[in-house]
Amino acid sequence: MDAQKGSHSKEYLTVLLRRRSAVALCCVVLTLMLAFFGVIEGVNRTTTVLKENGFASFVYYTMFSNTFAALAVAFAFPFTVEGIRNKRFILPKWVALMHYLAATSIAITMVFVLAFMSWASPENAFGGANFVTHIICPALILITFFQMENGHVYVWKDWLIGIVPFSIYLVVYLIEVFVIGESNGGWPDIYQIQEFASPALAVPALLLLAFAVSAAIALFSNRLTNRRKAKMYRLWQEDMDPIEVRIEAYGIGQMAGRSSEKNIILIPYDILKYLADRYHLKIEDLMNPFITGLLIELKERDREEPMRRT
Repeated sequence: MDAQKGSHSKEYLTVLLRRRSAVALCCVVLTLMLAFFGVIEGVNRTTTVLKENGFASFVYYTMFSNTFAALAVAFAFPFTVEGIRNKRFILPKWVALMHYLAATSIAITMVFVLAFMSWASPENAFGGANFVTHIICPALILITFFQMENGHVYVWKDWLIGIVPFSIYLVVYLIEVFVIGESNGGWPDIYQIQEFASPALAVPALLLLAFAVSAAIALFSNRLTNRRKAKMYRLWQEDMDPIEVRIEAYGIGQMAGRSSEKNIILIPYDILKYLADRYHLKIEDLMNPFITGLLIELKERDREEPMRRT
């Protein structure tokens, strides 16, 4: 493999992935600030339906979904920072799942506002802080979610999991409105379900809408994941002999040694496994040069650190 191609592969693995982490970090910070602003404004605002302010405003799904979104991106924040430092944005599965649930939940808010509320009540849809919680925050958390490099492919079971938060809210809403009733201390029918359709028709329609949103987000995420893998793997589509493949693994080890914390080394197993399968090698054949390149860079850093202190 010539030097130009090797340089290009390292550039992709370091620059492009770090840029995605930087975009995700910016969106995380903006989402945190704007979601917090929107929720505080919602708490302080007196609504025409509730006729009071304070935490009673959390009967609105918008407040619930934005709070959930802020919590999800707060957990993702340290991993976006780590992604910039290590040139790769990797999330634990539970954080990635939480972010998927939050992205789906808040996207349902945006879709509902654009499809229904914008026609019936534009002021409530886009007025004041509602524009932040209904449009800006959902857009930001979706951008953040789609920048993730979690490598997970979502199947139909995940689509169902994605609507769990909305389903829980819907069940609570039905109990408060139709079982307990406003006259007995329950919630008012703030979404006026009874005026448009019976609960027997409205509930399946809302669940179907939520499922469609969850599926759309999952499918788009899958497409981005596959495109990113294909783009990265195209770097090694040309024929290489076993020595060149080992040199590539050695270079990836050097990159990890330069960018990783010494006590937290990330091994790009998926990349090494692809190279091994692509060129009919054993993964052990690539792990050895990877570790060699990693150790050489770590030792070089050990030698440079005393010089920097002086």
